[in-house]
Amino acid sequence: MPKKIRCSLTDCKAVAQRISGDCAFCGGHYCSNHRLLEDHKCQGLEDCKKEAFEQNAMQLNKERTQVIRGV
Repeated sequence: MPKKIRCSLTDCKAVAQRISGDCAFCGGHYCSNHRLLEDHKCQGLEDCKKEAFEQNAMQLNKERTQVIRGV
């Protein structure tokens, strides 16, 4: 039987959640209480916010209504 992965947070001894507990920004494995970026004080939080902002800005520009002026 494979060894259970523990939460990467130093003071936490809980078992890390599979898939939903894996952080793509810092590479850590976290339990259900610490899986969110804010909860485990992820070093990649600012990068995540910046990436989300850029994606939203691109989507808004793509959906922007174009004004067509008559001749």
